[in-house]
Amino acid sequence: MTTVELLAPETLRLAERNVPEPGPTEIRIAVSHVGICGTDLEFYRGRRNAGYPFVLGHECSGTVDAVGRDVAQWGIGTAVTVRPNFGCGTCSFCDEGRDNLCQEGRGLGVTIDGCLAEYIVAPARYVFAVPEGIDFEAAALIEPAAVAERAVRRAGDLHRRRVLVLGAGCIGLIALQIARLGGAEVYAADPSPSRRQWAEALGAAAVFDPSAQLPADERFDVVLETAGVAEAVPLAIAHAEPGGLIVLTGIPMDPSRIETRWLVWSELRLVGSFIYELGDFAGASDRIRDGTLRVRELVTGRFPIDEATSAFAAAAQRGGVKVLIRVSKEAS
Repeated sequence: MTTVELLAPETLRLAERNVPEPGPTEIRIAVSHVGICGTDLEFYRGRRNAGYPFVLGHECSGTVDAVGRDVAQWGIGTAVTVRPNFGCGTCSFCDEGRDNLCQEGRGLGVTIDGCLAEYIVAPARYVFAVPEGIDFEAAALIEPAAVAERAVRRAGDLHRRRVLVLGAGCIGLIALQIARLGGAEVYAADPSPSRRQWAEALGAAAVFDPSAQLPADERFDVVLETAGVAEAVPLAIAHAEPGGLIVLTGIPMDPSRIETRWLVWSELRLVGSFIYELGDFAGASDRIRDGTLRVRELVTGRFPIDEATSAFAAAAQRGGVKVLIRVSKEAS
């Protein structure tokens, strides 16, 4: 099968590997589409390293190709996506359904080879059937949509609340939509003019360039940080109302400087939101299926697998939103 291997920072190659066989409780998936996200780019740029050669990718869609002997109720050809972070299944977090916090977990394209391959295997309990009405492109965006779903859910009731989304990339633009569906008045900040235009088109009440246009005295009830850069954290603190809430979803590779006195003086609540739980996948896919969550139009680049280098170069440009790689030659 064809895979895309990362050999060194910014060095990709097509490589042939054996088609994997599913274990007793696993499903083999014929991969259709893979999205490139910020985590992939950190590996691509060499700021994170899981060893070389390494197969990136964790946002994917495809079809069931084979099942292990202990797997039931999965038809060959079923359209699926994958929750790509696999818990150990035995710790207290996994027992409570909070396997996003499992300390022994594995991650496709993060700690183990990922989805940029014609076939992958995944534990059956982490394979999610794609509802009818969602095509393979949109299905590849269920995973980032679930990240946004979880972040907004962590913020609680947003009805009539003023919300600032810091970072108008894919997750930020999806979070913006979900917050608006919850009754919030949503603002967005991003240094990219094109991304600010996307935010406006998706219903932002106003957009700002955080380095120049965000007024120093502008305050928000909730700040959703989705930028994943170190400077976003102090910016979120600076623009939260006294008593307000800050939800951090980005994972910057550089340390952030936090003036904790502002947290104390303003009694701010600072919470993290790490990936998702099972229900967030279902919630995100339901919104995509019923059309209340617009994700397909966030795709700003489409490339076949043999143009993976060009796809990553396009994804590294700040102006775009989501770049997809078509893995299957049959996929449209």
